[in-house]
Amino acid sequence: MLKFLGCLMQLIISPSKGWTDVAAVGEQPQQLAASGFYPFLGITACSAFIPRIYDKHLTLPMLIESAVVTFVSYFVAYFLASALMSATIGHVSGDNPGEKKINTFIIYNLAILALITMVRNCLPMELSLVQFMPLFVLIVMWAGRQYLNVDEGRIPTFLLLCALFILIPPYVIGYIFKLLMPI
Repeated sequence: MLKFLGCLMQLIISPSKGWTDVAAVGEQPQQLAASGFYPFLGITACSAFIPRIYDKHLTLPMLIESAVVTFVSYFVAYFLASALMSATIGHVSGDNPGEKKINTFIIYNLAILALITMVRNCLPMELSLVQFMPLFVLIVMWAGRQYLNVDEGRIPTFLLLCALFILIPPYVIGYIFKLLMPI
């Protein structure tokens, strides 16, 4: 978990250096997910209980629902993004980076989104700065273009695919689950 958090912080502080560090670590995505990403999603889901501190109208069932939706939306988004990116990466990369790099790229970008969700859960009010933080993930994705060997002429297409397959799905899945929940 510490290596995962170290690389995650490096991606936030300096995205291009962060992707170099991620490549140097070279951890298998399954190990990275099991030892870093899934526990981090669990912590993010637990942060859904923090709003109860400053909003006494939130009930325990509402908080549990929010925690479950948070975890499930990122969990499902990971597998969805993995399938979609694996199927389309050939259109933007002359040299196929392989499943390992694609899944690692997705894990770290979703982890940054989960961190943003955690920050949002800890704040007692909605801040516009926090609402625009997911756009920072596009900068991290742009810096990861070399990690995935994206052709220079295809960077806009790559960023569009990343936004559609990685950035948007957790929010859409979370919205759908909240619509389906009875509370």
